[in-house]
Amino acid sequence: MSWTTVYISGTTDFRDDVRRKLAHSDQRTMPGYIENYPGEATHDLYWIDDRSTLKSFKEAIGAKLIWKHRLRFYESLEAFHAAMPGTTTSEFSQREREMIEEMRGAA
Repeated sequence: MSWTTVYISGTTDFRDDVRRKLAHSDQRTMPGYIENYPGEATHDLYWIDDRSTLKSFKEAIGAKLIWKHRLRFYESLEAFHAAMPGTTTSEFSQREREMIEEMRGAA
């Protein structure tokens, strides 16, 4: 069995509500941990069984809870980081791209 990582962020502290809903569902999940700082959006991490879909995971949580906390779901760490406020994706400079190509050519 393998697992799919799902990152969740919300406008209010949703972690206990989501945990309670998932405990009473037939969804196979493992909770993870993401450190949350005061004054920032709340985040959480779950691993879901590969045989499950993100849609079934959301259905187990319920639409009312998703709307109440304005939950957003991300299936990759890159998408999760890109959605964080204050983060920007930095492009490589021309010189950095040349150095990367040199390293690839040497390998």
